[in-house]
Amino acid sequence: MTALYAVVLVIGLVFLIMWLGAAAVGTWVEGWESFDPEMRFGARGRATVAGAVGFGMGGLSATFAGWPPGLALLAALAGGGAMVLVARVLGPEDTKA
Repeated sequence: MTALYAVVLVIGLVFLIMWLGAAAVGTWVEGWESFDPEMRFGARGRATVAGAVGFGMGGLSATFAGWPPGLALLAALAGGGAMVLVARVLGPEDTKA
């Protein structure tokens, strides 16, 4: 299960970095506003990326703390859910049309 958590975390972090880069381009380059992932994917996309990062972080943390696999999976799900909640509550309003 450790490999699963690591792969999901790496994928989530890659998408997070891509999200930040695309947001910067969409904000700073005139005429490229549609490139902003917040405009393209909205709250659902932001929550998906945050959930992947939270799932991977929660799972890896619990695994390396020596928790049994069942509890580590619960921690991964809780971490993913918490990050989705944070992304929805603290993120901007849904701008997707």
